[in-house]
Amino acid sequence: MGSRGTVLNALNALRSKNPAVVFILSLFSGLVVSSIVIVVSTATLRSAWANLFSDPGNTLSTTFRFLGRAYGALLKGAIADPQSFHRAFAHPTSANWSHAFLPISNTIVSSVPLVIAALGLSVAYRSGAFNVGGQSQLIMGAVAASWVGFSFAGMPLVLHIALACAAAALSGAIAGLIPGVLKAYAGASEVIVTIMLNYIAANFLTYLLSGTFFRIQNQGNNPVGRLTVPSATLGPIFGKGLPVNAGLFIALAVIVFVSLLLNRSRIGFEFQIAGASRRAARVAGIRQTWVYLGAFSVSGAIVGLAGAVQVLGVSRQLQTGFGADIGYLAILVAFVGANRPIGVALAGLLYGALQTGGLTMQFSAGVSYQLTNVIQALIVMFVTAPALIGGIFRLREAAGGPPPPRRRAPVTTAEEQVAA
Repeated sequence: MGSRGTVLNALNALRSKNPAVVFILSLFSGLVVSSIVIVVSTATLRSAWANLFSDPGNTLSTTFRFLGRAYGALLKGAIADPQSFHRAFAHPTSANWSHAFLPISNTIVSSVPLVIAALGLSVAYRSGAFNVGGQSQLIMGAVAASWVGFSFAGMPLVLHIALACAAAALSGAIAGLIPGVLKAYAGASEVIVTIMLNYIAANFLTYLLSGTFFRIQNQGNNPVGRLTVPSATLGPIFGKGLPVNAGLFIALAVIVFVSLLLNRSRIGFEFQIAGASRRAARVAGIRQTWVYLGAFSVSGAIVGLAGAVQVLGVSRQLQTGFGADIGYLAILVAFVGANRPIGVALAGLLYGALQTGGLTMQFSAGVSYQLTNVIQALIVMFVTAPALIGGIFRLREAAGGPPPPRRRAPVTTAEEQVAA
């Protein structure tokens, strides 16, 4: 009976709204719908399904073979290729080991700025401030970090990187403070203000790369910024064969900082009280003006730090269109991670894996680039819709969840009681 009860408890857990169960079912649902999209949009598979009733075996084998190759390429590009590890174990050289760990390294490099920027945005969201200006804060942080990065040559490595990151955080905080001030003192919509600031920052970057000292001369019609000097570069931490740079340590530090800020500090407590209920914050003596100013400043500083990590460790120079994808994807990553530090980190890794694996899926399996973006969007859409997953699979509330509402007894009149 004991083992039977354990099995029944495990089965009940699998049918509950446990976050892990919901996440796995969300990935499964996204992959199923993505498979349907692949079948509909691929000429070879459409031809096979046209002969479903005349040759069902060939239709199914062709479909599963193509989907297996596509999703296998996604995993190989995002995590690891088993053949590369087999080669590394058979011939243990540094080049073979670097090649084996290259996919997961690319995933980490793609995830790090996303995680940092999303953590910055989550501070604002937990405070009730809707910051959609991640792109502007990221650009301004990258501009400040790039200026420090190509200037002051000859400084010690640690001091130069610290100065560049501090400049990026300060610049991002100022960019975040602008909508905070307008919201706090003028009642302006932070959504509209931050969206407009995204356009202003993007055009400001274009101006810097068009006719100022930021631009490398003699580059024709493709203006790019000056290169970061070696003393300010976030170099690789696992050797030259792997692209993972010291920005990973900055991301880990930001995760710890945001966790302590929100869970172990008075400021973070006040931010969250204001975000949960303005009335409760007013009763507790928390000024909403201070919350807007503080939340937008801290949020912008962290997002600006993400720009520093990207420009000092990955691109090493500014380019037109810098940060456009990171700034907007960070909003998605923050919501997928439920604005919690660990959840944001896992969501950033998931989206980084989808991005890097999608490239391998495109080149190895012949899936178009546009279709890989659709697949990424479908998977993320299901991950961000736990209520939909619970309805599709009829999941019950997890143990310890909120109790069902109590039904009130019907009220009967005296006449009805006499009739009964």
